Amino acid sequence: MSKAKICQHLNNIPVCLKSLWYFLQSDCLCVCFQDGGLLINNPTALAIHECKLLWPNTPVQCVVSLGTGRYETASKNNTTSTSLKAKITNVISSATDTEEVHNMLDALLPPNTYFRFNPYMSQDIPLDESRPERLTFLQEEGTRYLERNEAKLNKAASVLALEKSAIQRLAEWCKLKADMYEGLPFISKL
Repeated sequence: MSKAKICQHLNNIPVCLKSLWYFLQSDCLCVCFQDGGLLINNPTALAIHECKLLWPNTPVQCVVSLGTGRYETASKNNTTSTSLKAKITNVISSATDTEEVHNMLDALLPPNTYFRFNPYMSQDIPLDESRPERLTFLQEEGTRYLERNEAKLNKAASVLALEKSAIQRLAEWCKLKADMYEGLPFISKL
């Protein structure tokens, strides 16, 4: 495969972005990339899973999940409609719902470990909005959200700033040494 062809495919990688458009499937170097928003629109649980694979014996200290904002429409909770359009809309809504992952993690992770920041938006604004007045409006909404959630923000900051205990540092040092000498005879470890 040519370098230009690889670069063309790699340009399709930001498939995890929540957006108003759909990224077409892209095959690159025997890997199939698909629009992440259709399967994992809030990838926090996936990130925790990957951390557990990399560091299986290390407890999660803190997870901060940053949303792009959410806008609730009045028709979202309309369950009486059975039209095909309503069914398709419901399938798309559930496939791209970020709050279900949030609710699950909030219930499963230990207290003061998981922090989700995802402001309610008073207007539905697309992610590709670029008009200065609309961006100013978004900044103002974000500032109000952070002001209302200052205690939560401060708690997340304090958890992130925690120092490791002496026991944690010693355990990590021992694990590092064990990993360094793995496979060598015991006598050479002394």
